[in-house]
Amino acid sequence: MWGALKHMPDERKGINVASVLAVRGLTIGMPDSPPIVDKVDLDLRPGCITCLVGESGSGKSLTALSLMRLLPPGIGLQADMLELDGEDLRELDDARMNVIRGDRMAMVFQEPMTALNPVMTVGEQITEALRVHKGMDQASADIAALDMFRQVQIPAAETRLNAYPHQLSGGMRQRVMIAIALVCRPSVLIADEPTTALDVTIQSQILRLIDALRVELGMAVLLITHNLSLVAEIADEVVVMYAGRIVERAPRDALFGDPMHPYTLALFAAMPRADGRGHPLATIGGQVPSHGERLSGCRFAARCPFAEARCMETYPTLREIRQGHWISCWRAPLEDHVS
Repeated sequence: MWGALKHMPDERKGINVASVLAVRGLTIGMPDSPPIVDKVDLDLRPGCITCLVGESGSGKSLTALSLMRLLPPGIGLQADMLELDGEDLRELDDARMNVIRGDRMAMVFQEPMTALNPVMTVGEQITEALRVHKGMDQASADIAALDMFRQVQIPAAETRLNAYPHQLSGGMRQRVMIAIALVCRPSVLIADEPTTALDVTIQSQILRLIDALRVELGMAVLLITHNLSLVAEIADEVVVMYAGRIVERAPRDALFGDPMHPYTLALFAAMPRADGRGHPLATIGGQVPSHGERLSGCRFAARCPFAEARCMETYPTLREIRQGHWISCWRAPLEDHVS
């Protein structure tokens, strides 16, 4: 089941034609094992930031890697649809995907020290992208690279171009990663926890930068994070994942104004609050199911205070409760939930 990329019939119903990247039925896993990510749908739209949130192990990073066709060996994917500007990414060989990666789609990884080449200067790494994808000569690429370093607010940009990754701070390396990702002006930017290892001030600077550039370039951005405070500031749409499935999906204001899934409610309850000083944080009891665990019902049912018999037996389909607000819960909307 999980060997090469397999094709399944396209399901055009509900596809947003304005999407830059349209994903339907994305399923990721290993041979003879239950799916790690199961039947995920996404629409990434020009100039919009979609935030993918959930606990560690929920499948967020694997989802991001699959969109770039960069899954680790031994892990395969299926999809009803995986289209970039109407081009079927399922049809493409590695050579064609290498043309797309870094040009039309780009990714900022969680740890830049492992993503950057340690034996090349950061200037060489950004000009390489321009020469390969845009056909620039070295002189033109140098000028464009310097301009991009200035756009991402790298101080002393001329000098930094000649630096190696280990000579830069964590925040500076992350800016370099963003510069490399954006220099070819991609249609889609995927950022996987791009500020996790940075201090709060640098985090804010990096996120403001991504926000400003997505407006300037009209990019679709998929931002993977577990930080709901960040999501509240920057997201246009929020997608909540739990144990490899989407459990809730809505515009930011709708999700924060009226969260409906019990898991989303639990995440909000566990957020630190300004008026909660001196009080213990709420926790979500139980554990996330392991990837090898076979479950027929809702994957959150064992931890859910609202669960009933059918929740343990059959997985609830993702359905639209209100305009643009999708939820996978048999009891939604919960009459007794609190926002």
